[in-house]
Parts: sequence; C-alpha cells; structure tokens
Amino acid sequence: MADTASGRSVAQIAVLVMNPGFISLLCPFFEKCDGVLLIDAVNGSKEFRPRKHLDAESMCDLILELKPRRVIFGFINKPEKQRLHAAGIDVRLGACNCTVDELVTSFSGLPKA
Repeated sequence: MADTASGRSVAQIAVLVMNPGFISLLCPFFEKCDGVLLIDAVNGSKEFRPRKHLDAESMCDLILELKPRRVIFGFINKPEKQRLHAAGIDVRLGACNCTVDELVTSFSGLPKA
C-alpha cells in the first residue's frame, strides 16, 4: 500500500535498532544505532538497513532516503527531529524496555517527539 504523493508505504514503520539479529532492540542513542529496521505493519515483514556513518546527520539522511511514514526512536536531537517533521514523518518516542513488535503494535499510543 503506497502513498502516491510521496511514494511511501503507508504501513511502513522505521525503528532505530541495535543488535539487528534475531532479537532487535530499540536503540537509546540516535547517532549510535546499528541501523534502521523497516517493518510492514500489515504483513509483519522486516528489513534491516545498516547505518552508513557514525553521526546523527547521516542517520537522518538514511531515514529520509528510506521514506517511511512513521519512525520510532529512543531519543532524537532537535535538528534531526525538525528535518524528519519537515519531511512529513510521524516521529514517536519508544521505551527501550519494550520489544520492537510491542512498539510497532502500540505506535499510535507512543508520545510524539
């Protein structure tokens, strides 16, 4: 399911994660995450995209390149948050003690960043 105006998947949620193996965990530090886990909220498919560089700007660039409609972070700095908001991305904060699946399921109840 795609949003024709932006080319984004309406069901796609991006979660910044560490340990992208069998059990992925929400990363508490924006620029130190291992990468982005893209999750299709409709069919549950998951795809990991590793970060390209070790800074906040390049992590933000990666997210913008992936074009998700929604993103979950443990933490995000103001400049990156503003860039994502300007791109029309719904940015939410999640608790690092929750599983990625729990965060995706409860997306609408998470606090807006």
